[in-house]
Amino acid sequence: MPLQTAQEKLVAGYQLVLEAYGLMGYPTKEDDNFRETAKRAAKAAQEMVRPVAEIENEINELLHKTFPARYDQMVISKHNICFGLCPHHLLPVIYRVSAAYLPRDRVVGISKLSRLIRLLARRPVLQEDLTHELAEILHSRLDSRGAAVYVEGLHMCMAARGVEAHEARLVTSAVRGTFSDQQATRQEFLDLVTATPLQLL
Repeated sequence: MPLQTAQEKLVAGYQLVLEAYGLMGYPTKEDDNFRETAKRAAKAAQEMVRPVAEIENEINELLHKTFPARYDQMVISKHNICFGLCPHHLLPVIYRVSAAYLPRDRVVGISKLSRLIRLLARRPVLQEDLTHELAEILHSRLDSRGAAVYVEGLHMCMAARGVEAHEARLVTSAVRGTFSDQQATRQEFLDLVTATPLQLL
């Protein structure tokens, strides 16, 4: 869908939301604070959610640029903070994602791992699916010897509504290849990514 068309649909949708809240002139007088809210909310929604085809294209480009592997031990990108949407309520999710792979012939640039994680999160997707898809990409599409992913999620659909369990985190993990076959390798990954993060100044 063209961006302009998507924006128009979002603006119209948010205007209906504001009307449902009584903020667009009825049943109370319109508040100037909400005069441009539908447009701002539409813009924010487009920033938070990327089109799936666009994400896939960027992932293809990202994985096309690799380097010869001179290192065959575990490569970990740890504690990546990113944002997504719950597909059940379209409410924000704050993720902390750690991902690892064991190179065979090729490695990706270190920034590409963080970018890959953020790209995959930029759509309404279940945390469980996000976790498995990331592990599968790092294993099959990088042709690695193994991959592992550990995700913690703070879900606004659970923290800000419903049970209001704002202290709860959903934890998911997925392993492929050597991480699945060798318990010691899997445990090394879990020990490294669950250790207390270093506080940098």
